[in-house]
Amino acid sequence: MEDARPTKLRLRQAAFALAERGSWHDISMAAIAEEAGVSLSILMRHAPSKPSILQDFARDIDEAMVLLFEKHPAEGEPHDRLFDVILKRLEILQPYRRVIASLMQMWKADPGEAARLLQSVSDSIGWIAAAARVEQDPAWQSLGRLGLMRAYVRVLSVWAKDDDPGLARTMAALDRSLRDAERFSSGARAVRAAAASVGAAAQAFAKRFFEERKKT
Repeated sequence: MEDARPTKLRLRQAAFALAERGSWHDISMAAIAEEAGVSLSILMRHAPSKPSILQDFARDIDEAMVLLFEKHPAEGEPHDRLFDVILKRLEILQPYRRVIASLMQMWKADPGEAARLLQSVSDSIGWIAAAARVEQDPAWQSLGRLGLMRAYVRVLSVWAKDDDPGLARTMAALDRSLRDAERFSSGARAVRAAAASVGAAAQAFAKRFFEERKKT
């Protein structure tokens, strides 16, 4: 039996080579097997779907990012730490930028496959938050995580087309997107606080109402 890890990497490299030459949406499983020089049965055993290839890749990127910030923790305010973590993650992804650009087209071409990929992106957002040490920060909990995911996907779209070696457009988009996400989170917290206040008032009113009914 083949060693799983080298085979998975071989299949990933084949899929990514095809993505660099065309659209990820148009790549068939048979084409990946042919590019890798393996049978369909081996492909099915080690990579049952295109999303599974991307999920395995995302976990490797997550691990590389986490290891980096274990050695050199991000510093500053939550915004600065998130900025640093996401920017470093993009540096790790740099060799795969053409692949990412192909994937970004998939969001429009194949909503079903894009929806499956969103879970993997959500998991990565969790590790980004962990590496930036913002998991317990109120601004980035709950709906703040959704805002962070929106910010990350938006920045990926800019980065995939940013040919400036200094990544000026990417950094500007990242700063702006993080601030938008923080405002989104703050607004969501305000709505939840207002709803909780209304709920508490309604409960207090109902309690007084039934207590008065019991006296009559």
